Amino acid sequence: MYFLNGNRTYIKPVKGCATLDEQVSSCLKQLLEINSTQKIFKLNIFVDTESGEDYSNLKSQVRNQVIELFSEDIIQSFIAQPPLTCRIVIEAFYYDSSVWDIQIVSSGENAAALFSNSNTEILVGNVQADKNHSCKKNSEKAFESLMDIFHSTRFPIKSIVRQWNYLEDILGFDGEEQRYQEFNNVRSGVYRNEFEAAGYPAATGIGMNRGGVIIEFVAVKSDEVISHSVDNPDQIAAHVYSEKVLVGEECVLKTTPKFERARYFGLNDKKMIFISGTASIIGEKTVGIDDPVEQTEVTIQNINRLYSDEILEGLSKDKLRARYGHARVYVKYRKDFAAIKKTFQARYGKLPVVYIIADICRDNLLVEIEGKVILE
Repeated sequence: MYFLNGNRTYIKPVKGCATLDEQVSSCLKQLLEINSTQKIFKLNIFVDTESGEDYSNLKSQVRNQVIELFSEDIIQSFIAQPPLTCRIVIEAFYYDSSVWDIQIVSSGENAAALFSNSNTEILVGNVQADKNHSCKKNSEKAFESLMDIFHSTRFPIKSIVRQWNYLEDILGFDGEEQRYQEFNNVRSGVYRNEFEAAGYPAATGIGMNRGGVIIEFVAVKSDEVISHSVDNPDQIAAHVYSEKVLVGEECVLKTTPKFERARYFGLNDKKMIFISGTASIIGEKTVGIDDPVEQTEVTIQNINRLYSDEILEGLSKDKLRARYGHARVYVKYRKDFAAIKKTFQARYGKLPVVYIIADICRDNLLVEIEGKVILE
């Protein structure tokens, strides 16, 4: 990760790997080569599996292989979002071990890496709950596990600067309760008034095929950090949406999604903007319904607004140059992939990117894009 004097990279199987086992082996071999020069501490494994049983088996298989291959503890998150061009893609995060000390904090499958350097501590990790059918119960359990990690490391919940929320069947219903709305209600109850002073984390809320609820997080404690929300003037902040865009007519409780469109983060000589999951929304309305090209273009326009000259001038007295660092592009329908990819590449060229099939948080959204912007 950039603020850990490292980065992230996407590992894909080499051409010719036909079976899933071959693709897994190919990715892990490449990871070993990377780890020989860079210290990997976290893996996000995006996988295409046929069933819940296949998902669980692959999860156990890869965990065991990683333990056998690497001498260090490595955090792993298995996200059931099929990559567009293969069966598995691994997102590897690494750091500079000469700058940061690391301690792995774990409780079963839930784990975090605690980095320390002088008077700065950074907590990066993930939790998962998939034992319940109800999204509400899985969300409550996931946040309970998250809070256990935060309490054990003495991090306040308000220290979260970036969050990813992966929800199985995000647009589905548990009875009359829409699953994404259930998650938002639980999140609002956990957050309460913790973020009133500095705004909410940058965040992505996205669907996955199975796995219950996964929450990933980056939290920071430091006297040196500067962190505050970044708004897009063309969009209404999600946490103040009107009730008419919240799904679930029969829901007794309907709270808004508690995240910011982006978040500026400055630590020592590192400056960046976390770009939340961004879609084709102007104000609070979807634009470009049924048109993947228009939706991709509007999404990119929204992202560009988050690091426009107008925004950068308000972030620092220094003259900042913005460089987009990486992106994930979530595609709702495989048939739209070629059009979305062509539109994205026309703007960003050969930017490091991974394309993944995932359901978006509204029925009429076809694409969502997230990433980071490096400021120099």
